[in-house]
Amino acid sequence: MFLAKSEYLQKIKIVANMAKELKLNVYIWGEKGVGKSFLAKYISPDAIVNPKNPTINPIIIENFDKLNNLTQNYSLLIATGSKPLDKTIFEKYFDLDIELKPLISHPEDIEYFMKYFIKTAKKELKTDKKININNPDISENLNSLKRQIYKSLLFKNDKQEILKELENYYVKNHSTYEEELKDFEKTLFNAMKKKYKSKLKISENLKLNRVTLTKKMKVLNV
Repeated sequence: MFLAKSEYLQKIKIVANMAKELKLNVYIWGEKGVGKSFLAKYISPDAIVNPKNPTINPIIIENFDKLNNLTQNYSLLIATGSKPLDKTIFEKYFDLDIELKPLISHPEDIEYFMKYFIKTAKKELKTDKKININNPDISENLNSLKRQIYKSLLFKNDKQEILKELENYYVKNHSTYEEELKDFEKTLFNAMKKKYKSKLKISENLKLNRVTLTKKMKVLNV
């Protein structure tokens, strides 16, 4: 399956279908996470990826632009890379090249991919948890977007959920009040240190005397 919502990806899909039907050798290139492997598998679903031994089957070779040479001929070759190939090398091995552009150049596809990843992730993780992604992370295109969705489903993002999880933990495991309080304070101060950087800002935001805060952080080695 190759998802295509935007006019741009729909055109890519038309070219891919032609390559699939005519059994053309195709080189797919673009930056990290744009969907090169998805498209390669769409064109040749039965291909062997990066075969270690000679085979008569169609193959997919990843990072082809980093290879020096191919020592074997294959019935069908689909390859991926991060940049266009030298003309001589391209003409030696391929009939067609496809550039996949980053998500930022076709943003109308972002929501479409999000819905797909959320549906897939919920099925894999066996959860019905509702999540809202207001700021999709497309810094690494589909890779970062998928990672963001899985993290949102795996990690607790509501304080009440976190407290409930903590309560369940204490039912099974606990130490003394003093030790548990130290663990809590150390976790809290470490988080505030990352967020506010200075002890002055931490004391202001926690409404805690700065001298008291400094003493506690010193004792806890924060």
